[in-house]
Amino acid sequence: MKCVIIAAGKGERLQEKGTSKPLVKFLGLPLIERTIRTAKKAGASEFFVVTGHEKDPLEDVLKKLSKDIDLPIHTIYNSEWEHSPNGFSVLSVKDKIKDPFLLLMSDHLFDSSIVRDLFAKSNTTDVVLAIDKKIQNPMIPVDIVTKVKLDNNKITKIGKKLKSYDGFDTGIFYCTPAIFEALEICINKGMGFLTDAIQYLATKNKVGTFEIEGRFWADVNDPVSFRKAESEVLKNLNKQHDGIIARYCNRPISIWISKKLVVTKITPNQISIFAFAVGCIASFLFAMGLYIPLIIGGILAQISSIIDGCDGEVARMKYQDSSYGGWFDAVLDRYVDAFLLFGLTWHLNINSGGNLYLIIGFFAITGSFMLSYTADKYDNLMKTLNTKSIRIGRDMRIFVILLGALLNQVELILIFVAVVMNIEVIRRMIISKNPNTETQKHTP
Repeated sequence: MKCVIIAAGKGERLQEKGTSKPLVKFLGLPLIERTIRTAKKAGASEFFVVTGHEKDPLEDVLKKLSKDIDLPIHTIYNSEWEHSPNGFSVLSVKDKIKDPFLLLMSDHLFDSSIVRDLFAKSNTTDVVLAIDKKIQNPMIPVDIVTKVKLDNNKITKIGKKLKSYDGFDTGIFYCTPAIFEALEICINKGMGFLTDAIQYLATKNKVGTFEIEGRFWADVNDPVSFRKAESEVLKNLNKQHDGIIARYCNRPISIWISKKLVVTKITPNQISIFAFAVGCIASFLFAMGLYIPLIIGGILAQISSIIDGCDGEVARMKYQDSSYGGWFDAVLDRYVDAFLLFGLTWHLNINSGGNLYLIIGFFAITGSFMLSYTADKYDNLMKTLNTKSIRIGRDMRIFVILLGALLNQVELILIFVAVVMNIEVIRRMIISKNPNTETQKHTP
C-alpha cells in the first residue's frame, strides 16, 4: 500500500509548539513520524511526503526515519506551497502514483485499524473517505474541522462552513488516480483545494464513505486540540485486562511518569531493568528480618509495580513495542515475584523459624508463578466470551505485600498469597475447561 502525506503547510495555529508543524513533538515523537508509523502498522509499505515550509529539517528527519522503519520515504517539494491550496500538494505526486493509494494529513492522529479496515472495505468508487458520524465528539474543533453531508453513505457536500452536516472528514482517504484528474479540472476552474476535488467527484456519485465507528482520531490543529489529543492517547494506555489496583491506583501514576519519560531517550527495556532493580532491593530489605526495612521494602515493591507499567506505556507511545520487549519484561517480573516472596519467607524464618513457613513460602511462590502462567489463556478466554470479572493478578499481589509490610503481618501475606493465588489458578483451570459455564453465569 502506497501512502501520500501532505506536510507542506506552515501550521500557524500551532506555532507555539514549533515552527514546523510536521516536526512538532507529540508525546515524544514528531507528528509526521507518528503518522507514518501508524500507517506502517496498518500496512503502508511506501511513503510519499509532500514538503514545503522548512523542507530541509523535515527531509532530514524523514531520511533517518526511513532507515529506522526500513521502508522507502520519498519527498516531493511543492515550491508553491505558500501561495497554493493543498490540492496542488496532492497533484504533485501524480507521476509517482498509478494505483490506489492512501492519502493522509501530517497533523492528523488516528487508530491504525481505521486505515486497515478502510482499505479492506474499499469499493469501486474513485474515493472513499473515512468519516466520523459522532458529531458531538469533544475531541473535534467544530469551527475549523471539515464537515460532510451524506445521502445513503455517499457524500453530497463537503466543506468547513456547512451549517447542516452528518459527520466529520477525518483526513483519511482511499484514492484512485481519478483524484488527480478531478484536481486538474478544479484547478482550471480556479479551485485548488482537496475538498473541491472531493466535491466535484461527489456530484458524480463517485465518493464513498467509511464510518470509523467511534475509533480514535484527532485533527491536531491548535494548542487546545493538541492537549485534548494528548489526554486521549494517554487515557487509552489502560489495558483491557488491568486489575483493580492497576486500573485505579498504579495506572494513573505510571501514565503520569510515562508522560515525562516519553520525551527522554530512555528505552522501555531500560525502564524494565530499573523496575527489576527496585524489586530486588525490596526483596533484600525483606530478607533482613527487621520492621523498618520491611516497611521500606513494601513501599519499594509497590513502586516497582507502578514503574513496571511505564515500560509498556512508553513503548506504545513511541512505537517501540515488540514481542521481545514484552517477553523480556515478563521474565524480569517473574524473577521479582520470586525474590519478593522468598525475601518475605526468609524474614519469617529469621524471626520465627520452622519448616511450616518454608512450605507456605513455597506454595506462595508456586501460586504466583502459576497465576502468571495461566494469565494469557484466561484473559483471552474472557475477551472471547466478552466477560468482565474481578481480575486477581500481580498488581493485587504486590499491593497486598505492601499492606502486610506496613502492618508487620508477613505471615498473613504469605498465607494470603499461597491460598488465594492457588485457588484462583484452580478456578481458571475449571473455567477454561468449561467456558460455557462462565458464559451462562454472566449472560443476562
